[in-house]
Amino acid sequence: MTETASDFLTPGRSGAELAGMTVLIVRFVDPVPPGRPVLLAPRPLAGIGHALQRLEVEDGEIESEIVSTNASQGAYLLRATNPPARPVLRYRLAPDAAPPPAWIWTSPDTRYTRAAPALAEFARGLAQSAPTQALAVRRIVDHAAEFFWYGHGPDTVIGSEPCVPLLTRPTRGTCIDMHGYCVAAARAAGIEAAYCAGYWFAPGDDRALGMHCWFAARVDGEVVHYDVSRQLKIPRRPVVEGLAPVPGTRFLMACGKGLEFDLPGGPARVDHFARFVWRTEDGRDHYPAYEVRHESG
Repeated sequence: MTETASDFLTPGRSGAELAGMTVLIVRFVDPVPPGRPVLLAPRPLAGIGHALQRLEVEDGEIESEIVSTNASQGAYLLRATNPPARPVLRYRLAPDAAPPPAWIWTSPDTRYTRAAPALAEFARGLAQSAPTQALAVRRIVDHAAEFFWYGHGPDTVIGSEPCVPLLTRPTRGTCIDMHGYCVAAARAAGIEAAYCAGYWFAPGDDRALGMHCWFAARVDGEVVHYDVSRQLKIPRRPVVEGLAPVPGTRFLMACGKGLEFDLPGGPARVDHFARFVWRTEDGRDHYPAYEVRHESG
């Protein structure tokens, strides 16, 4: 088992903070790719909620720590030490409170969070008529909730487009679609906003159903959070602000959509960095299936 200490923090609790240490346990379902692949894993960033005390790796070792090339998001590069045994990751977190780092409000600027001209003009119109930035964000959220309905499918809002289009009709979307849309609209309106990727656990459930995301904005000197998709899934309207619009526990792993990293064999791009990437010796990427659990530490 290998350990590393880090002072990077992760916001985590929806509602009251968890008491004492919490451990996020990541177990991979897919086999380790052949050869000597490297595993790219998120390193929780400085923020509000929980401080990362250390990352422990069973049947694996931390080779290095790196930073994305288009933001300041940190990551670990790991290798399996006992294949075919799959590495098991344990993120040990302690309750903490701190403002998020300044870089999350401006980067990365990618096609996933860049507004098309029509969306930019519409968002600026919403903001210009609002007396406060908080109300401007509220109007952007209401607009997204008016047109989005929750659902999975092969198509996304952005598709192959170079930027995020304006919604003008009912549109199916997931948390990824909705919160990328809100970040793009907010930034186009001159509001600092960030795409937040992590995990959400239902009340009383220690296993996450998968990765999740929401968005944060810094308005009138304060940070606000919105989870549009979790509320539209119920459904609930109007969407309310906060980390606990629906009871549950959440942990932030990364900020930014379309993060890029230099890996052996060339660059890699991760659109939602609450998942993991195996880079094989021949330069191919594999996104393994995994499960995440949390327990008291």
